[in-house]
Amino acid sequence: MSDSRGRLAALPTVAAGAEDDPLAMFTTLARTGLFLDALQRECLQPHGLSFNEYSVLRLLQRAPGRALSPKALRREIVCTSGAMSKLLDRLQRARRIRRRPDPDDRRGVLIELTRTGDSVADAAAASYRAGRQRVLERLRPGDVQSIGRRLATLLAGFEADYAEAGAD
Repeated sequence: MSDSRGRLAALPTVAAGAEDDPLAMFTTLARTGLFLDALQRECLQPHGLSFNEYSVLRLLQRAPGRALSPKALRREIVCTSGAMSKLLDRLQRARRIRRRPDPDDRRGVLIELTRTGDSVADAAAASYRAGRQRVLERLRPGDVQSIGRRLATLLAGFEADYAEAGAD
């Protein structure tokens, strides 16, 4: 067990009462986020990727024409334009993406995946899929769908709050 896993496992469980207490719910969500972050690092670091870098590569794999604007990526990753520029610079230095002029916007650029980026994204996705499966195997039948529905509701609340706050 890695250091971060040991530290996380040593924290007290806070899930009890989360369904009735908003503070407990957010505490449980934050703790879940810590474990998710640890899982993502475990699965993606061997491929030289942070979760945000991995997310950019996967978004590009699924994009029409396998290219997106930095602004579109920033909206999906939920980060500032400065943070996105640094992230894209790292991926470009690693030859995982390239920037090219946007044919529909003279001043714009599109970010596209390189062959190296595509291969790294595929390998990282396989590792991450295996890590997620390890966790999912610990749940009861039906839990995935139930949790997924509830998280989708919470996510919609976060997205509406983010949009209303003008954070984009």
